[in-house]
Amino acid sequence: LKLQFLYLIGSPTHPHPSSSAPMATIMLKGFLGSGVLIYLEQKFLTELFPALYKTGAFGLPKAYAAVLLFNVLGSMFRLLGLGMAVGGARKKYDVPLPKMQAEGDSEEAKKFNCVQRGHQQALETYPQFLAMSLASGLVAPVGTAAMGLVWSVARKAWADGYATGNPDSRYSSAASMGIWYTLLYVMTGTAGMAVKLAADI
Repeated sequence: LKLQFLYLIGSPTHPHPSSSAPMATIMLKGFLGSGVLIYLEQKFLTELFPALYKTGAFGLPKAYAAVLLFNVLGSMFRLLGLGMAVGGARKKYDVPLPKMQAEGDSEEAKKFNCVQRGHQQALETYPQFLAMSLASGLVAPVGTAAMGLVWSVARKAWADGYATGNPDSRYSSAASMGIWYTLLYVMTGTAGMAVKLAADI
């Protein structure tokens, strides 16, 4: 349901064709939605499932284990999968290392470049997503872990759409836009952690 909602309002860098909302408005909705989800976790989940937030090893909430599982280990395996897809495309379209891109305007060159781009684009925002997940998980471990799972699914959908050879198809799945909304969520969580530290509350 959430992904269907995201599909309707578009993504931060690729608004849905039927949406006239500027990118700033879409990002604002993403930040506000993330803030609401984080508030709801802190307000209700901590009371409904106190065991998840009980301090465990290293002074971290027990639910933080899910952040390490999905946002760190899970995302790593997703990137490995995307990298392996590029390796397979190198053999299929005869693009030997160390070439980063296929040359020319042939259909084969275009398809390889689209597969390669599916991996490369993930790497461009992965350090930010990973670092902010570790911080956001301290504020909202359950929500952050859920975003880690959504991120992996969204990355696969985004790359699969791109790999068709038509760049516009990278957003053909509603799940694809999760790559941006998960990033906005962990950004919001990180900002919340910074405020909490500064206020010492």
